[in-house]
Amino acid sequence: MFTNQNGSSRWLALLAAVLAFSFTFISRFTWAPLMGTVMTEFSINNAQAGLYMTAFFAGYCITQIPGGIMADKLQPKYILIIATLMSGVCTALMGTISGYSMGLAVRVANGLFAGVIMSSCSKIVIANFPAQERATGMGILLASPPIGILLANQIAPRLLSKVGWRSTFIYISLIAILVVICLFIFVKPIPKMQAPANKPGLLDGLKVYFGDSQQIVLALSGFMFMFVNNGFSTWGNRYAQSLGLTATQGGMIVSAFSIAGIIASCFSGKIAAALKIEHKKFIIITLILMGAGSVLFGFMGSYITLVLIGILFGAFAYFPSTHYTTLASMRAGDQYGATAISIQNLIFQSASLVQPVIIGRIIDVTGNYTIVWVFFAGVCLCGSGICCAFRAARKAA
Repeated sequence: MFTNQNGSSRWLALLAAVLAFSFTFISRFTWAPLMGTVMTEFSINNAQAGLYMTAFFAGYCITQIPGGIMADKLQPKYILIIATLMSGVCTALMGTISGYSMGLAVRVANGLFAGVIMSSCSKIVIANFPAQERATGMGILLASPPIGILLANQIAPRLLSKVGWRSTFIYISLIAILVVICLFIFVKPIPKMQAPANKPGLLDGLKVYFGDSQQIVLALSGFMFMFVNNGFSTWGNRYAQSLGLTATQGGMIVSAFSIAGIIASCFSGKIAAALKIEHKKFIIITLILMGAGSVLFGFMGSYITLVLIGILFGAFAYFPSTHYTTLASMRAGDQYGATAISIQNLIFQSASLVQPVIIGRIIDVTGNYTIVWVFFAGVCLCGSGICCAFRAARKAA
């Protein structure tokens, strides 16, 4: 699969992939800092506002596995161009919605297009980086989620204060044009290779994954992890505004969380190796620290302390991802490793379907955000406990 591209070309291709993957998170989380303003205009409650995030994730989850199949059979470059362009169109359409129901439909459509992007970005990394350097490329690619969340929380609040929430969606959609230009220029088509005679089918990988009970245990733990990870990105800004801070200040808090996450994502594997901590133990420890960070965040009231705790929380929240992925691929073996990772990601992302509605309902009933952060801590501890039941991964052949 490696196409032996040298020099700057592979790094430019990686840059384009990072921009494409990051834009999915920009379009997804732009809603968070705009939520309060739209709630007032449409007279909706927190649970209904959270359903906008759920609608996006519903579409996102539906196209995860089909996106992987397309990335294997078609050219990732053109998949990314079309998907990014359509995601930009959907983002712009959010600025034109006439009511709540129309917005739900647009968010689902946006999620459908965004769901095919990660697999094509991963394919670009595989094609441009040799095996011994692929982890570096993937590590940088996996920094895209916090990059997108960071940009969304930096750009959207500032645009909101100047042009309103409708124009904010339209202006942010223009980023897609820049991404498409980079994809056209920097990503080269992958040469077609002859398929092996005994190429494993998708169903074979599904059978291997779901036939291994330990993969399910690991996925359940990761579901809890992702519930909290995305929970902060969804509700962190809203919580800050409930304390009397501005949307811009709330965006800065979530941005601090995201910056810490970018660094943690890139160096998580090296930190665990330097400390000589195995993957399972590293996940357990970081989930406990995530829980502690959540509780601390929920009891902070000043802007500065929220930023500082947000940094710690962000680091802990992005440490585990690499280790979940590694354990899944180790158990599945090289032949089915990619399938295992795609299924695991689908299960992880499904947490984002239920989290906004559950948390929105808790806020509507209690009117207390502190309970939310304590609840998140409990979810982290639950995920850590489930991970304790996971048995050591078998090594791939």
